[in-house]
Amino acid sequence: MRKAGDVLTALFRDQFGPEFLANARSSADLFSSWEGIIAEVWPRTADAGQKGEDIPAAAVHSRVGELERGLLLVEADHPGWIQILQTKQGELLSAVQRKYPELDIRGMAFKLSRQRE
Repeated sequence: MRKAGDVLTALFRDQFGPEFLANARSSADLFSSWEGIIAEVWPRTADAGQKGEDIPAAAVHSRVGELERGLLLVEADHPGWIQILQTKQGELLSAVQRKYPELDIRGMAFKLSRQRE
C-alpha cells in the first residue's frame, strides 16, 4: 500500500512537472529558515553566546508572511522592528536570493502583524 504523501507527490509531479515540486519544497524551506537567514546577516556581539542570545532579536520579532510573484513579504510584530529590518533589507534580500535562486525573489516588503504564530 502506498503512503498518501507518495500518491500526492506523484500526482503533483505528473500534473505540474518536477520543477513545480522543487519550487514548492524551496518555498516551504524558505518559510522555515527565516531565523537562519537573519542570523547569517545580523552581526553578532562577542558576548552573545555568553548571554544565551543564540537567536537574533529580529528573528524573534519577524517571520516570512508570504511569497508571491517574486515579492517576499516579511511580517514584524512592531513598527520599530520593521524599521530595523529595513536597514538590513538589501543584505536580507541578497541572502535569500543566494540561498533560494530558483524562487526568483526580486523584492522584499514589510508588514505589521501583531499576531505571533
